[in-house]
Amino acid sequence: MNNLSNNETLLLEAKNEIYTWATNDLTCLLAKEVMSIGLAKIKYFYRSLGEDPFNVITIFGPDGGITRNKERFNEGVGYGCLVATKDYIFPSLLHPNGCGYGFYKIHNLPSLKDIMIKIDKIKKNGIPIGSEKGKWDVWKSNHFIDFLFLDDLYSNDQAIRSWLTPGNYVLIHSSQQTQKDRLSMWSQNDFISFESPFGSVKGLPKEKIAEYFNFFQKMETFSKNKRTSIAKELFGEENIEIISNPTHQGYFKENGFQVMRLGLSNSLHQSGDKNLRLFPLGFNGYSFIYLYEGLRNIKKNHWTVKQLERAQSYGHEEFIQNANILPHGGGYKLLYPYSDVEKIIFNNKIFFRLSNAPMKSCLIIQDIEALEYGYRGSNEILPMIERLELGKRIARFTPEIVIKL
Repeated sequence: MNNLSNNETLLLEAKNEIYTWATNDLTCLLAKEVMSIGLAKIKYFYRSLGEDPFNVITIFGPDGGITRNKERFNEGVGYGCLVATKDYIFPSLLHPNGCGYGFYKIHNLPSLKDIMIKIDKIKKNGIPIGSEKGKWDVWKSNHFIDFLFLDDLYSNDQAIRSWLTPGNYVLIHSSQQTQKDRLSMWSQNDFISFESPFGSVKGLPKEKIAEYFNFFQKMETFSKNKRTSIAKELFGEENIEIISNPTHQGYFKENGFQVMRLGLSNSLHQSGDKNLRLFPLGFNGYSFIYLYEGLRNIKKNHWTVKQLERAQSYGHEEFIQNANILPHGGGYKLLYPYSDVEKIIFNNKIFFRLSNAPMKSCLIIQDIEALEYGYRGSNEILPMIERLELGKRIARFTPEIVIKL
């Protein structure tokens, strides 16, 4: 430790304060190195104000990894995680956007030709959401529309079995899009800003948080309504039934903290029209989609001794017991044989060194565009969800058509 620079020490401290219940593969190892930068910025912010830097909690779930969002990656933020803070929020660093899944049962599925005609019309005219219009974003990033049929039902609950009957279903992955910049940047005059050793960090203080949260909740509702409006426009309002419509990217008030969820749903949220906690999990266009019932978590019998000691020492124990995490998918998987990741600081810039491969080679990168990746599969994520008791498997659906237009 004595041989490390002050900046390296700050980054190492931040990395060691990340709680992780993840796969620990190469993607997760890189994500922890990336996330330590963002976490170090936030902790620097608290220290600069003379406040407790342990009022910050970062948790990685089973799908903990990196994001394809270049801006978020370069700012030092991972995915498949949550960041909880007291008294301040950091939207310009974490970029909430109300992204989520809409999962619907379709009673009378139109022909593919009719659906394509309707999509073309929506792309030209926008998505009607009450008196407003939403932007079509199904072509964007990893957003999609997935047409499915019920393949297997695991639940013995008669109410669920009478509801999830054989037939056609659709999963719509979308975000609100219309106020994306304001959700991140808000009003520049409201931020408190510091220049940390790793770049600028801006926080909204508690007197501004209520106003921001009111706006985010409106945008989250808009995002949910947008997914349902897409379903209504494509299939007819009389033909759809909402199974689930959870948000997996946004800001929430939970357990005395402001919590930014990046790809992790709250497993106790009521997710649809019925009083149920049902959440879709997707992996890629050619894989099964699973429906899970969320459970209260993270139970202490799944903590390591070091995690428990750290949580008790920093006052994080109660929050983590009630974090209630559930992945929305598997996340990205880096396609390299490396098993070690470390940060290199050179000319005040941070690089990542991926090493320890059979050919003794290494890879040095600075941003996300240099990486080759695929997707983690259900066999890597679902066993972890069930071993950690994060959720209970309800049903499996087989994809028929995936649309990205």
